[in-house]
Amino acid sequence: MVTAPRLGPIQALLAGIAAFIAIYAGVQVLRVWMFANLHFEGSHAIVMARAFTSIVLIWASFGAIVLILRLRGQHLADIGWGKRASVWGWLLAAIFTVLYCGATIMGPMLKGAPLLSDWSLFRIGTAVTIGLSAGICEETIFRGFVMTQAQGARLHWIVQIVLSAVLFGLAHVGWGGLGGHFDVWPMIASMTATAILGIMLAAVYLVGGRSLLPAIAAHAAIDMVIEPWLLLYMVNGAHAG
Repeated sequence: MVTAPRLGPIQALLAGIAAFIAIYAGVQVLRVWMFANLHFEGSHAIVMARAFTSIVLIWASFGAIVLILRLRGQHLADIGWGKRASVWGWLLAAIFTVLYCGATIMGPMLKGAPLLSDWSLFRIGTAVTIGLSAGICEETIFRGFVMTQAQGARLHWIVQIVLSAVLFGLAHVGWGGLGGHFDVWPMIASMTATAILGIMLAAVYLVGGRSLLPAIAAHAAIDMVIEPWLLLYMVNGAHAG
């Protein structure tokens, strides 16, 4: 049964952005309450607490996007869920995963990180929960939803990629405050790196025939490899010395 759309594509995009901002503000209130009333001893505990609130943010945003899709007369299948991807999409996803992980691992932020030796509960737990949640939710939101609505508004595919990447980068503005106080340069660096990743994943989405599967897999794999150590760096390493 096809539901008549109650929102146009631009209206849906604006509603999605407004919903994300509202949920983000609510999660910020939750974070302030948590760190004011609960005691987190050590950087690992702080990272796990921030990871928890981030997961709440993206899953709540995922739910909001599903509701907005309903108002568009659409479902997750319409934005790439369950759609078979081309072999080129999977190949590009694998190439970008290796390149992005490699570039990040060789950078100063992960220098000395025990990527191959640490199989602790902290590493496995944060890697799996963050990786799967971010891969599923953020790709659904920033690739599937944003790019499909932009396509519905007849925006050029280049504009779709840029819009997806810019919104993806802006959504990570909070990284500038992970060290306990707001810092402009870590914020700019994280937003830029995230936007670059957004461009890569948007290309995977298009090359894969607008299937979300390769983009979700690539995003999840990247976060599983690098995310625990990036969070640790931003919490205590970015301001060390």
